[in-house]
Amino acid sequence: MNNELMIDIETTGNKVGCKVLSLGAFGFDKNGNQVEFYRRFAIDKQAEAGLTDDQATMEWWQKQSEQARNEAFSGTTDPAEGIGEFRLWFFENFATGRFDNFRVWSCGLDFDFPILQNFMKAFGYAFPWMFWQQFDYRTIKNLFPIIKDDEGNVAKHTALEDAKAQMRGLRSFIVKLYTARKAGNINM
Repeated sequence: MNNELMIDIETTGNKVGCKVLSLGAFGFDKNGNQVEFYRRFAIDKQAEAGLTDDQATMEWWQKQSEQARNEAFSGTTDPAEGIGEFRLWFFENFATGRFDNFRVWSCGLDFDFPILQNFMKAFGYAFPWMFWQQFDYRTIKNLFPIIKDDEGNVAKHTALEDAKAQMRGLRSFIVKLYTARKAGNINM
C-alpha cells in the first residue's frame, strides 16, 4: 500500500463545533513507508475559539476507563500549533494532487472529517485534501465484519491506536479481496 491514510479523532461531542481532544493518523506514505502522527490538544484554547462540549458525550467519557479518560483529556498541545504540525507532516508524506492515487479513510464520513475540518478552520487552517479523496472504513467493516477481528485494537479510544487498528482492518480487507480475485472467485 502507498498513499493511504487513516485518521481518527477523539472529541467532546459528536457534531461539528465540538472540541477535539486528539488526532491520530496512520498510513503508508507516497513511497509505501509506514508513517504516523499523534497530538493531544489542550482544551482551554478550544473554548476560546468557540468550540463546545456535548453533555451526552461528556457523560459517555465518564463511563470509559480511567486510562482512556486520562489519555484523552491530558492534552497540552496548542491546537493551532498542533494542526499546523499535522498539515506539514501530511504534505511531507502524501501526494495529493488531482491525479494522485491518494485516499484518506476514517470510520464514517459524517464524523471525523466534518469535525476535523471545522476544528482546522477554527484555528486558521484549510483541509489538506479534497472531498473526493475521503473514504469510509465503517461501511467496509459493516459489510465484511470478519475484518473487525483483524484490527487488534489494544487501546480503544486512543486516536492513534484506533487509526492503526482501522488500517490493519482495511489492509486485511484489501488482501482478502485481491486474494479472492486472483483465485478467480471475484471478477473485477
